[in-house]
Amino acid sequence: PGGWRIDGRKWFITGADGAAYAICMARTSGEPGDRGGATMFLVDAGTPGMKVVRHIETLDETFFGGHAEMLFDGCVVPDDAVLGEVDQGFAYAQVRLGPARMTHCMRWLGIARRAQDIAVARAAERRLFGARLADQGMAQQMIADNEIDIAAARGLIRQACWELDQGRSGAQSTAIAKTFTAEAVWRTVDRSLQLCGALGVSGDVLLGRFLREVRPFRIYDGPSETHRWAIAKRVVRRHLAETAAETAAETAAGTDTARGDV
Repeated sequence: PGGWRIDGRKWFITGADGAAYAICMARTSGEPGDRGGATMFLVDAGTPGMKVVRHIETLDETFFGGHAEMLFDGCVVPDDAVLGEVDQGFAYAQVRLGPARMTHCMRWLGIARRAQDIAVARAAERRLFGARLADQGMAQQMIADNEIDIAAARGLIRQACWELDQGRSGAQSTAIAKTFTAEAVWRTVDRSLQLCGALGVSGDVLLGRFLREVRPFRIYDGPSETHRWAIAKRVVRRHLAETAAETAAETAAGTDTARGDV
């Protein structure tokens, strides 16, 4: 009588181990693949029927609680466990996606900045072929490219955050910032490791660890390919809307001219 029963599996749930509760998104109407029909439930960790099945080994290691596979088997929650309205979970989830992606961008950009600092310090002191590594043309190119990627990523993040602060959707700007930053951070850490040579792949500096930590970012919070698909769709949709508006304006102007001639 009353309440909801949740059944199913959740794979790759970050921070599951040690969490006091989970926000579970479950389908409550419609069919798989339908837009909408998902509801958010607040489920206490000790609720019978919800358990961590296993921990998933990954490249990265910094997320507290790791990544886990969850099982919901006859997990019953009361009606007041519903967050918001029934079937509106997907819409609620969209609200946090933009800000969450920007906080991820900021964190990983900080890793890129630290990687660049390690590489520049090494290049400034390391001597070979009668000069400092930092005086070699190819090393200078990598140092400069790192600075360019870091500055460009920071600019895109700030623009996206400004739009969010203005109360705008920010869907396009956050997708652009996330895609570029994820790839720019990888390039920066990779170049930094290359600049440090054998030191870079050793455990004496953190560059090898950084490389493992930043690689998944091109997948987390939406793969780069998915963001590019969405970005392109918005661009085409905007173009079609602008073209339709121009055509309508020209048609209206022509009608007014014809009336004037009469």
